[in-house]
Amino acid sequence: MSELKVLIVGAGLGGLSLAQGLRARGMSVAVFERDASPWVRPQGYRLHLDADALNAAREILPADLHAVFEATAQYTEPFTTILRTDLSVAKRLPTLDEHGEGVWPHDDGPAAHANVDRATLRQILLTGLDGIVHYGKKLDRYESTPEGVTAHFADGSTAHGDVLVGADGIRSAVRAQRAPHCDTVDAGITAIYGRIPMATAEPLVPAEALTDIFTVATDERKVFLGLGSVRFPSSPAEAAARFAPNMSLRDQDDYVVCIVGGRHEYFPDDEGRLRTCSGAELRRTAAETLQRWPSAASDIVRSGDPSAFFLVEMYTSVPTALDAPTNVTLLGDAVHAMTPTLGRGANVAMRDGTLLARALGEVSAGRATLGEALTVYERDMLAYGFAVVREAAQTGVRRMAQNPLPE
Repeated sequence: MSELKVLIVGAGLGGLSLAQGLRARGMSVAVFERDASPWVRPQGYRLHLDADALNAAREILPADLHAVFEATAQYTEPFTTILRTDLSVAKRLPTLDEHGEGVWPHDDGPAAHANVDRATLRQILLTGLDGIVHYGKKLDRYESTPEGVTAHFADGSTAHGDVLVGADGIRSAVRAQRAPHCDTVDAGITAIYGRIPMATAEPLVPAEALTDIFTVATDERKVFLGLGSVRFPSSPAEAAARFAPNMSLRDQDDYVVCIVGGRHEYFPDDEGRLRTCSGAELRRTAAETLQRWPSAASDIVRSGDPSAFFLVEMYTSVPTALDAPTNVTLLGDAVHAMTPTLGRGANVAMRDGTLLARALGEVSAGRATLGEALTVYERDMLAYGFAVVREAAQTGVRRMAQNPLPE
């Protein structure tokens, strides 16, 4: 099958990693995203990248885009810091990489960890995909036959290809048809995310919040305050001008992300009121949730940009198996969504996209059939993906009273 055409539903980090990996191999690819643009809804700020994402970026990105990626990544100390409620340091936990021997043949250096801005990373991954990514395309259903897959979208349009990949997140329309037995469940946790300009945050937060992967404090209720920095070694605009002059990159200032969360009962949402609150109202709610703590914690939250706060209700996938491979497959949160206790969701999604690009490259080159390639990809992806889901859930139970996974 030399002219393999791949349809990707979803333009998140995993889907775009796959698109870049296929593009690098000269393969035909089209991406369909239900949002009207990349910026219509908040999707988070800081991301922690470990060996999976760092090696994926090295493999899938052309040299100029990888240079921009490196110039905008804050390499951190390899620790997660546990704080007391007065924000003094209780302990620093070393963070290790668990990405599987032989996954990244060129990964021969010391383990590295980076904090990056999600929007900047997504812009880098979108670069060069003009005409490939189509917005406002909500998948309604697909039809799969031995001759290929036809995607049907809510606007009445269709697209036909040899392979369809569901990269469309935790509420995946592709998963609902390909694997309706794959469940997601409420993790029992609500979190309010916000963002604090670095100049404001620096005198307020512990020093470790500016150097380590992440810092987190919890109380007896398992209510938590998380802090993580994003420092750009070069501003995104400067990095693009230096390494990729044809690239359009939104500029960003350094900041600290703050996350206040806990069990749903600590964030009462009578008749959905909390979901319609303004950023300023969410900031106030987050600060009030920490009112039992010494005032330094709520002072940090109140210093955040009032327009930058948004609400997240956490869900997790339930580990399961997939039926025999077809010409439709899944990656990222569409199949193995996890709570963010390990900071590994983006890493596993980018690993999925990169390894699926490798597998489909073997098909395009005639070295494997589609069935053979997807059998190996799905076997490995389910094994490492659900291992992280389980570990994230176990950590979430301990640290924030997350609902345990169903037996």
